[in-house]
Amino acid sequence: MWMTRHLYTFVATFPRGFTVPSLVYVVPTQEATARLTDQKVNQRISQLKSVTASLRDNSVCKWRASMITEVFRGRSDTAQRAVQLLLKDTESVEFLDSPRPALNRMPSIPRDPRLAMKDPADSFLKELKEKERERDFDATITLGRAALEYTPPKHPQHQFILIRLAALLSERFNMEGMKGYLDELITLKRDASEIMSTGSPERQTVLLGLDGHLSERFRRGDSMADLEEIISVRRAVLEHAPQPNRCQALLSLANALHEHFQKQGTEKSMAEALSLAQSASGLCPPGHPDHALPRDRLASYLETTRLALKDLANPLFTEFKKRERNRDPDAIIMLGRTALEFTPLEHPQRHSTLTHLASLLSERFNKEERKEDLDELITLKLAASRYMSPDEPQRQTVLLELDGHLSERFKRMDSMVDLEEIISVRRAALERTPQPNRCRALLNLASALHEQFQRQGTENSIAEAVRLARAALGLCPREHPDHALLRDHLAKYVQRKVGKKATRAHPSSTSSHDIERLIKQAVSVKVKEIPLRLLHTPTGILCNQDAQISCFEGSPQYQELLSLASSLGNQQLEAEINNVISEYFEFATLSHRWGSGEPLLRHVEGKSIDDLGSTDGEAKLQIFCALALQRNLQWAWSDTCCIDKDSSAELQEAIGSMFSWYRWSSLTIVHLSDVFDGGSLAGSVWFTRGWTLQELLASRTVLFYTDDWSLYTKSDAVDHKADPVFLEELQDATGIAKQHLTNFSPGMDDARSRLHWASRRHTTRPEDIAYSLFGIFQVHLPIFYGESAQGALGRLLAEIISRSGDVSVLDWVGKSSATSFNSCFPADLAPYQTIPHLQLIPSDPARRNILDFKKAQRLYGELARLPRAGFVNSKLTLPSIIHRVMAVKLQGSSTSPSRYTYEIHASRLQPINVALSVELFESVDTYILVRPWHPKTLEQQTDRHANAVWKLLEQLEQPFNALLLKRSLRNEYRRIACDCTITAYIQDLAGILDSEVLTLEIV
Repeated sequence: MWMTRHLYTFVATFPRGFTVPSLVYVVPTQEATARLTDQKVNQRISQLKSVTASLRDNSVCKWRASMITEVFRGRSDTAQRAVQLLLKDTESVEFLDSPRPALNRMPSIPRDPRLAMKDPADSFLKELKEKERERDFDATITLGRAALEYTPPKHPQHQFILIRLAALLSERFNMEGMKGYLDELITLKRDASEIMSTGSPERQTVLLGLDGHLSERFRRGDSMADLEEIISVRRAVLEHAPQPNRCQALLSLANALHEHFQKQGTEKSMAEALSLAQSASGLCPPGHPDHALPRDRLASYLETTRLALKDLANPLFTEFKKRERNRDPDAIIMLGRTALEFTPLEHPQRHSTLTHLASLLSERFNKEERKEDLDELITLKLAASRYMSPDEPQRQTVLLELDGHLSERFKRMDSMVDLEEIISVRRAALERTPQPNRCRALLNLASALHEQFQRQGTENSIAEAVRLARAALGLCPREHPDHALLRDHLAKYVQRKVGKKATRAHPSSTSSHDIERLIKQAVSVKVKEIPLRLLHTPTGILCNQDAQISCFEGSPQYQELLSLASSLGNQQLEAEINNVISEYFEFATLSHRWGSGEPLLRHVEGKSIDDLGSTDGEAKLQIFCALALQRNLQWAWSDTCCIDKDSSAELQEAIGSMFSWYRWSSLTIVHLSDVFDGGSLAGSVWFTRGWTLQELLASRTVLFYTDDWSLYTKSDAVDHKADPVFLEELQDATGIAKQHLTNFSPGMDDARSRLHWASRRHTTRPEDIAYSLFGIFQVHLPIFYGESAQGALGRLLAEIISRSGDVSVLDWVGKSSATSFNSCFPADLAPYQTIPHLQLIPSDPARRNILDFKKAQRLYGELARLPRAGFVNSKLTLPSIIHRVMAVKLQGSSTSPSRYTYEIHASRLQPINVALSVELFESVDTYILVRPWHPKTLEQQTDRHANAVWKLLEQLEQPFNALLLKRSLRNEYRRIACDCTITAYIQDLAGILDSEVLTLEIV
């Protein structure tokens, strides 16, 4: 019997002076679910008697015995009697019950130090190695589990046991295929990978094995949790993959992301898969043995992307659109742009990708009317029309849509370039228009030519318009519905042609006085958009707005505009004036960390910056202006000397306009005085300052310079935001996604994330940390230097909530404001460093049948009638779902007298453990837990009413971060700040229907 051999082995390992080992442990060999029968129990007792009969008297040993009761699974009492029988004469016995130790002690007598037992982990390890050689799987795996249980995580052999036990389970799984083994070995390999050094080759091997086992479990169970862990593991492998294996690591991660897209339709996953496949292709040039593999994968991913875009863009897929209406259009469009970027010009599906992406942009433009969407879709449709064959039927549709978009932009912008493009497009459409539709196509082209005559007085245009209108009228008999329309248009065109009633551009029609007036008006508009003071880079002189205008009037550009009166019509002249003035007043902005000797307004006024001294700050200003001049920019702005900081009115205006100034600057030059070479970007103090955040986000074009004014990257860079490699490093340094770095829109969207970006930044004046965010949130609030930082932040948060109703800004953990502003606001931005994360639980649609739908409808109606959160008279009005506190239990003693841990029981919620810095009183009826409510949650529900109700319940079933409030005598509430997130879980779905809905006043 193995158990007998085991005991004798341990007896033999001790010197002659010892009778028995100081520790006896018995390891189970039964299956985990087995329960020994009475016959088996009696048999084991008999075996133990035989063992003890052959041993000498134990009484002189005064030793300790531990036992694992799994030997007699389900028979713990019998197990204890068996060990007592085995060690009948010992004076001290300790019973250790696994897996959760529960000690039963007899009176203990101290042992002789010479009899101290060896580390139990070493004993288990030695036995484990012996059993591996014997290839007894059941015993070895069981012993391995015991070894792992009694080996502390810091034990030098803990990692070895994890890996060996996982290897044994892997071999057993390969033989039997049982899911339990697969689950256990995945857990073991995950634990092993977490304690190993990140860059070690052994960890790479463990991660690859974990990847394989997770992939096998995903293949069997199709669990998204497994797929997401596979992606995480493959990212870790890629991070330290050496060059020869990097191509395969890139493709493995790309495959997992592709699978993620196919399962959940996550556009960002597909875009990343395409990017990774492209990178892998770059590592495997022609001639490389794996060259075809990344190329084929890339082609496969592109085909998946195109099919997805087609489904999203094709108007025939209405049911698909209904199911997809809650998807992020920005992400879908980003995916389309990625597909287009990776589709070669000669690819047969390129025109399809162009048209589908244009359709998505058109849909978003119709909803949001973004000018940049209109510009982009026009560019895409122009490219698609030029790509397609003239005889292709679909080209006519593309041309007609392009005509409509160009006409919309012409109506908005009044650009002659668009009008000329409209004429060109309508000519192309007319060439392939069949007879039934030719009448309308002729009239459309005639209308565009008439408009051109009206704008520019081009006689050829009106003459052609007359000819086209006559031809169209000839195709439409009197009974045709368009006959009267064509007749009226023809008459109008003939009158314009004969009477010359169009506005012509005669040389004498615009006087010199009129031109000067037009220029002055345009300049007046322009200088209102730029800073109050600018440095003139050619002379180094600081100019106010009057001086800026004087510089322009003395410039060659001004004289050239005056000379254009004899050659341009009014419309062209106005357009040229605006173009010249916009180009002349282009300016650069400086973003930097203030240092020593910075020149202020009083140091620069009335002199050239070249006449300044040689302090670090003065040298920085001079080099900045020189770089701007080198980039052909005549104006430059620095926050050191271009603002009169002694004027509160000017300071207020500057802070309110600063985001716009950086947004409209032609170039922002960033000087990193503490960066000396590449690869050290993230270590610069520039990334810890408050004001530099808005300067980074607002600027469209940015160049980063190191301490010695060398470009951070290659010397030919014109915009670091357009450099993918640099942008990746910038994203890592700031924690801000690339799309926000390159195309940031100020406003209230995702306010919690914007506060997170600023949470690790600081300013010299504490209140400036709030003022530096005004432009990012697009708020206009008064500046009160001298107010507390908490007051400034409180005013900002109050404005965000009042204007947006966004309650996510209340989701923080830490100290609340010590001032009387509002208890729901934190003392500073530090609590926003943590990104809230809740593990969602799956919902079961089958449970709908057991719920009271009328109650659900009533709850939906109550929530729909709630107002948005607001801020009035220093009080936060917060719509909420209420959970009244029923009991509060203090949990144990605290190591700190000012820290308490409570278990809170609230209506319809599971018990919650909360750590607080304040003591809760026994009158629990004054406390409530609330779930803040945002009406936007219901605004997104556009389903039929029944589906909207069920979706609401599924959302309310999820865990949420609650606020703990205390009611005052005036029926107002005050938030109790917590040291941890209060994550609340509902007790059951039916309880949701009885939710209490109120709008609270919080002070």
